[in-house]
Formats: sequence, structure tokens, C-alpha cells
Amino acid sequence: MNQPIYFDDVAVGDAIPPREYGPLTIVDTVRWAGLQENWQHLHYDRDHVRQHNGLKTFIASGAYRQALLMRMLTDWIGPRGWLKKISVRHTYSTFEGDMMRLAAKIVEKSSNPSDCWVACDLVGTNQEDKQILTGRCILTLPRNAQAKAAKPRL
Repeated sequence: MNQPIYFDDVAVGDAIPPREYGPLTIVDTVRWAGLQENWQHLHYDRDHVRQHNGLKTFIASGAYRQALLMRMLTDWIGPRGWLKKISVRHTYSTFEGDMMRLAAKIVEKSSNPSDCWVACDLVGTNQEDKQILTGRCILTLPRNAQAKAAKPRL
């Protein structure tokens, strides 16, 4: 497996390629509920949530949305990168039929060449550009061997 990105290749202000998932289906939510052993009607029973929760339909689990976000990040950092820390705040529900658009932007980069991390602001929106989540993460990226060799040692 090839390493798609290196610490030496990124800068503050760079965007991580965004991802779009959806539309959310009952198959998505039932599979995730089964995986988590989360049997709350909120995640799969349209009639129950309309009657008891006052919602238009079922919603995605926050953990499901967070898993998709982590997938976007780990696909970008590749096999030698590491998702060191993540913090997510869910700000609006994802309902049946909704899209989930996830994005990240590098806002800080380590100046220590032996500690190669970047901090990213995270955001998720639906198809109406309504924010569904925000967050921040710390990613470690490998150094590019060619870049290391080209830099003079002090």
C-alpha cells in the first residue's frame, strides 16, 4: 500500500479532500445499530420516532457519523499516518435521506521535524449546507525519506 501524503507535503491552510456520504438509508442505520448493539428506535423506526420523539423520521447515530469522519481522515493520512486525537461535537441530526458532507482543514503544523503532526478543524454539513458537526483532530504524518535526505543536518 502506498503512502498518499507526507508531512513535508502539507501546509497550514491546506484542505483535506472532502467526502460525501449518503443519502442515509434504513440499511445504513440498521447495520450500524446491529454493530453497536444499539436498539434505540431512534435509529430505525420511522413510526416510533414520529409518535414518541416528534421527529420526521429516524436519525443516524452520532457514532456512525463520527466513523465516517474518521474514515475520511485515515484514508487521507494513509497506512503510515496516525489519527492521534479527535474531538467531535454533533450540532444537528442526520435524517433518513440526508447527505453527509465532511471536510477538514489544516490549521496548525508542528515546527519540530521529529514530531510530525498537524491539527485540523473538522466540519460536516448536510445537503442544505446546515452544519451537522464540528470538531478538531491531531494527525501524525510520516516524513518523506527524500525530503529528509535533502535537508542539511545541523
